[in-house]
Amino acid sequence: MASRTRSYGRLWSLFRAAPKMLTSRKVPFRLKAIFVGAVVLYWLLPDFMPFIPIDDIAFTMIVIPWFTKKAEQYDQPKHLQ
Repeated sequence: MASRTRSYGRLWSLFRAAPKMLTSRKVPFRLKAIFVGAVVLYWLLPDFMPFIPIDDIAFTMIVIPWFTKKAEQYDQPKHLQ
């Protein structure tokens, strides 16, 4: 049970860190562009459930932790790497 709580806590911290990572000067523009481009394209292109954003929201929630984990590599202080 404790590991489940820790995993939800880690996931929540990744979601909370995403906006900070998007505005950080330390995170490469290329990584930000890949994340934002993927999310925007997924939201705008025709999909399986038109006019119902459930799958779009799910895709965004899946991509946010990926982006945050990648961006944390650049945003951490040098002594922690």
